[in-house]
Amino acid sequence: MKRVVKPGGKVLLLEHVRSSHPVLGRLMDWLNSLVVFLVGDNINRRTVENVRKAGLEIEQVENLGVGGIFKMIVTRVGKEDS
Repeated sequence: MKRVVKPGGKVLLLEHVRSSHPVLGRLMDWLNSLVVFLVGDNINRRTVENVRKAGLEIEQVENLGVGGIFKMIVTRVGKEDS
């Protein structure tokens, strides 16, 4: 996204992620292979960390669900990345 969004542009992500709760996070890790097999989605992604690694500037992260597994991530592409 950093490559295709204009400098200063905003990227909004609505994501399901691995819970930071110790027990729920481990349960999600344990069940991930089965969920991938049945549904095709990984339930234990660390999306906020991956967005940072991708070079997007995180402006806001909002928990939307129980256990912190649903998040709204508001990011911006840096102006120096043009």
